Amino acid sequence: MSDLLDPFQFLSELNKDIAAAGGQSRYAEQRGVSHTTVSHVRHSRRDPSKEFLAAIGFDRFPRYRPLRGGIHAPLLTSMQFFTEVNNQIRQSGGLTSFCARHRLPIGSVSNYLNDNRRASDALVQAVGYARLTRFRRRVVGSVSA
Repeated sequence: MSDLLDPFQFLSELNKDIAAAGGQSRYAEQRGVSHTTVSHVRHSRRDPSKEFLAAIGFDRFPRYRPLRGGIHAPLLTSMQFFTEVNNQIRQSGGLTSFCARHRLPIGSVSNYLNDNRRASDALVQAVGYARLTRFRRRVVGSVSA
């Protein structure tokens, strides 16, 4: 997972790309995005949208860290986190008892389990994790003949 960038590293990479392009306006023009959007993302006034990230060649990934694990604890992928939520629900005796114990709305947790929405902050905290955002530069593979 060493190729995953935290938000500060992502902004550092963005600034390097902007410098290599010859400035913010040129970079925006080359990527087909608004220079004001680049400025807002660059100065942390706006989170980068999926469309913006696609245009500049990055992807965003949620990762989950145990609250009691410290900063060096391994990060879970979305699938590993989903498995952890299911395990905790099973250990508590089912969805109803899990939601009652953690004072979570059953519909919200059920929607997450059925892939209808992302995990709420309350659910993430209830299972003992923190959600982190990580970025990765898209790798452009060469086509072999």
